[in-house]
Amino acid sequence: MESTLKKNRLFDNINAQNKESAVSGTDLRENDKMTLLEADVQQEYIIKEINTDDEEMNAFLFRLGCYSGEPITIVSKKKKSCIVVIKDGRYNLDNLLAEAIIV
Repeated sequence: MESTLKKNRLFDNINAQNKESAVSGTDLRENDKMTLLEADVQQEYIIKEINTDDEEMNAFLFRLGCYSGEPITIVSKKKKSCIVVIKDGRYNLDNLLAEAIIV
């Protein structure tokens, strides 16, 4: 009986947290950040940020049209690179570049 009460309290706490997040408009997935390497193939994502201290890499990605707020689609992935579509252009990005793109 006591374990059933503990389980009910646990579910009540979880439900209360879910209601709070629904009311505040926050979704746990919105706060998740993943690199392009972790993203799924044939999915369109919105670029959240470019995470690099290398100004040359940042400028190169910007010239491709790869910047915050821009949609990006992963066409395929391989061991050392991935092919993406940015603004109707297909690009082969190595893992170093793909790791810098946060979606």
